[in-house]
Amino acid sequence: MTVISLLHDGALRLEVAPAVMPAASFWIPLLPRDTVAAPGAAVVCVRASAGVAEAPGAPATLHVQEVAAWLSGERASLAAASGLAGAVDLGAGRAELALPPADGGQGAADLASGLTMATALLLGRMGRALAHSAAVVGPGGRAWLLVGDSHAGKSTTSANLLQAGWRYVSDDQVVLYRAADGELRAEGWPRPFHLDEGWEGGAPLHRRGTTDPRERWPGRWTRTAPLAGLLFPRVEADRPTARARLPASDALARLLRQSPWLLADRGAAPRVLRLLQQVASLPAYELRLGLDTYADPARLVRVLA
Repeated sequence: MTVISLLHDGALRLEVAPAVMPAASFWIPLLPRDTVAAPGAAVVCVRASAGVAEAPGAPATLHVQEVAAWLSGERASLAAASGLAGAVDLGAGRAELALPPADGGQGAADLASGLTMATALLLGRMGRALAHSAAVVGPGGRAWLLVGDSHAGKSTTSANLLQAGWRYVSDDQVVLYRAADGELRAEGWPRPFHLDEGWEGGAPLHRRGTTDPRERWPGRWTRTAPLAGLLFPRVEADRPTARARLPASDALARLLRQSPWLLADRGAAPRVLRLLQQVASLPAYELRLGLDTYADPARLVRVLA
């Protein structure tokens, strides 16, 4: 088994069998492999088999892409038409996912969704929240969340700010938590950036390529950072880039949209909701992205300043 600690404090680890590593590699974050798991750490184990749990007949509690989840008390079952199956014991802090051998394509996509769902549920029991979000770190050392749907501009904004000298935590999935000293922090699960191939030229080509941030911006990744606030990007190519302050209620509603698994587990929901309310109370802005900053990092930094 390949063992990867998904959190800096070793509280959650991933175990992947060799037969399913090619399928799982699409989801596995670009994390160092030297973190030791803490005693009693939660575990997500991925194996190759016909399945771990059968799909219940009742309507699903939650869907992430093509993967459905059924929650009842301390347990959850996951299933997808590709053959992915899973079982999560929330009380014990253990998830088992299984994928038919040599299944790529849709099976790999479903495994990524299943891993997102399983880790999100286990994180909730720790009082942490997984958000579909990027996080960039400004010159002052504090992180700004970039929160939005796919194609909202999170990766492009992250790349432009990296070009301007900022650092990054992640461009896709961020774990939000309150540290022992009470500070709100973001921890990243970084992966390759998927950027429009015309990004650096300043003219979108509407096809995406893959950029490894470790090669493109070496030494710019930081695993965790204290939070400064939230940015909600949206692309409006024909208008100039601008920002506008958002009330905390709007910020919370938009943040909840990117944490759809929050309310699925009643045992974790109150605590995680309080955490997200606290995060949403930080300064929050809507960031309208125009072509004027598409390849002009300096202008983007001026807008954010």
